[in-house]
Amino acid sequence: MASRTLARAAWGLPPLSPLALRTIAVTDAGKSGQAERALRLFDAMPSKNQVAWNAALAALVDAGRTEWALSFFQNMPKKNATSYATMIGGLSHTGAVTRARHLFDELPLDGHNVFTWTAMMSCHVRNGEPDRALELFVVLYGELFARKVLPNAHSFSSLLKACVVLRLLSVASQVHSCIVKLLDEGSEDCIFAWNALIDVHAKLGALSDAEKVFHGMRYKNISSWNIMMGGYSLHKLGDRALDLSKSMMRKDAVSWSIIISCLWENRRGEDALRLFIHLVRLEGRSDGHGNGKLCVSTYTTIVHICSALVLLVLGRQVHARAVKNSLCRSSTFLCNSLVSMYSSCGMTHDLQQVFDETTVRDTISWNSVIQGLGQNGLGKQALLFAERALELKMYNGNTFIAILTSCSHAGFVAEGLGYFHSMNEKYGVERTLDHYINAIDLLGRAGRLEEAHALLQNMPFAPTVLAWSTLLHSCLAHKDSLVGSIAAWELKALQPDGSKNYERLVLGCRGSGEITEASSGVAGDGKSVAHIPGCSWVT
Repeated sequence: MASRTLARAAWGLPPLSPLALRTIAVTDAGKSGQAERALRLFDAMPSKNQVAWNAALAALVDAGRTEWALSFFQNMPKKNATSYATMIGGLSHTGAVTRARHLFDELPLDGHNVFTWTAMMSCHVRNGEPDRALELFVVLYGELFARKVLPNAHSFSSLLKACVVLRLLSVASQVHSCIVKLLDEGSEDCIFAWNALIDVHAKLGALSDAEKVFHGMRYKNISSWNIMMGGYSLHKLGDRALDLSKSMMRKDAVSWSIIISCLWENRRGEDALRLFIHLVRLEGRSDGHGNGKLCVSTYTTIVHICSALVLLVLGRQVHARAVKNSLCRSSTFLCNSLVSMYSSCGMTHDLQQVFDETTVRDTISWNSVIQGLGQNGLGKQALLFAERALELKMYNGNTFIAILTSCSHAGFVAEGLGYFHSMNEKYGVERTLDHYINAIDLLGRAGRLEEAHALLQNMPFAPTVLAWSTLLHSCLAHKDSLVGSIAAWELKALQPDGSKNYERLVLGCRGSGEITEASSGVAGDGKSVAHIPGCSWVT
């Protein structure tokens, strides 16, 4: 916060100085969010210096009173670099990038220091303009360097975030070189900059460079270990993340979240659940062996595991624990995972209750409840939620996948086609191959096989194995050998290795031949040819 720097500056005044004491009081009031009190204390000061003015400005910024702070800033009798850095930081938090840049540009070059420079670069990165942050660094680096103004760890941290967003590994490598030259590798105050280097290399695909930075660090904090483990997890190297975790002297909630996620990625779901239960038992222990509260991402992962393994009883217990820890109302991600879990287990009442209790809903929330109700046979309820989502403009392409799936399972052909044809014209959503396949399934399930075939042939995408197999299985269900033979022929062309299976499926379309489970598989894209109807695994 801006007040911390100003507090240190205030302490630099002579001991027991009344001005110092009053300035510190203004700073403390600002840090606690008491803007009015801070200004009253400031106004009561008989004399004021630049530090006092900056302290009052920072108090308004820290309290979120940006417009008031801007008015105060404009009326300051004198401003220095700290004043500008504080005001730019305040504007950054409100998204007022243009106004912040105007302030930055009005300050003469010889009035800038590393704090104004860093504040403006951070403002650009924070507000979705990473390219302008890099541009500002490049343009001013030479001139400020000549004035002995050098970037610090915070400057480099902002630049590396920009590189991640823009996917610029080459630029990140150049920033890495500057960090090596300008930062003290032995300083514990700069650990976060080295952590940012690990993060950028891992996220941009240079995992070996991330490892070199990590292993070369003289000092590491718990974030260093977590970021390196997260990098391994990102690259699907969960076993290496788990090996690294064994060397950690101490773990926090983020560490455990990464470890549990890696266990699941390594197909060790039961181990992940056992570890979670062990950690829950340790929560709140006062004997020094507790690990504190588990973070919401851990609960989200565990709920996902319960959903995938259809562990309804354990999932309910995890849900109850999350409610007890006040996590559900604060996390949309967790609520979305709970909706999916109850959907997988066929508990439609529970999934609706979780959705209703979700205070902040995103598009995934709406998609999950529509999909969950539709795949469990509640097509009418699914479409009611769909209409609400469309009215609220909380939709995307996946929303229409959920709608078409719901209509397909419920037999609402006319409604489904209505949504399909209005996607682009009414809602501005482009139809993808997945939408066409769902529409083909919708028509096929209803026995309208010639229409399904025509839609498949006329869609603006090359037909895939999944598209033809969807049509073939509709033919199998309705004993249509004519269209079924065409679908089988196309599948043989796309997947010659499965030709015998398709011939047997055509026999099934004619009402003869016994179709076994072994003969109906499609291996091409990992999808099963057999179309599983909407149902619940829990009865």
